[in-house]
Amino acid sequence: MNISEQVLTRGLKHVLESQQKDTCVMLDDHGKEVQITKAMVVSACHQLLKQCRSIQK
Repeated sequence: MNISEQVLTRGLKHVLESQQKDTCVMLDDHGKEVQITKAMVVSACHQLLKQCRSIQK
């Protein structure tokens, strides 16, 4: 059961209290939850830093 289904069946308060603190998810193009990993965050930060460095003032 994914987080969305848990919210519908158990209520938001109970789902948030029972979830691990280190878990983060996003929805893919099909509405399925995909766990966000440290590697994904690092990659996104590197891409943003690269874009910031290429901005001409």
